[in-house]
Amino acid sequence: MIQEKTVVFAEVGQDSPAYRRGWQDGRFGVSATNASLADWSDPDRIAYHRGHRDGRNVREMLRVEERSTA
Repeated sequence: MIQEKTVVFAEVGQDSPAYRRGWQDGRFGVSATNASLADWSDPDRIAYHRGHRDGRNVREMLRVEERSTA
């Protein structure tokens, strides 16, 4: 008999501490390392990565705006 594992995806909002930490790291250029993810559970790790991606996008957008005004 094959047992199916049910995967539950938690909806993690932008107000979670993991998302905010990831956003700050991405925004200010801190790379995501295993040490920075060690304390987070799986849903929080996902939130951290989402925040890191969003923060990095902001950083890159601001960099493009600086180049266009210079």
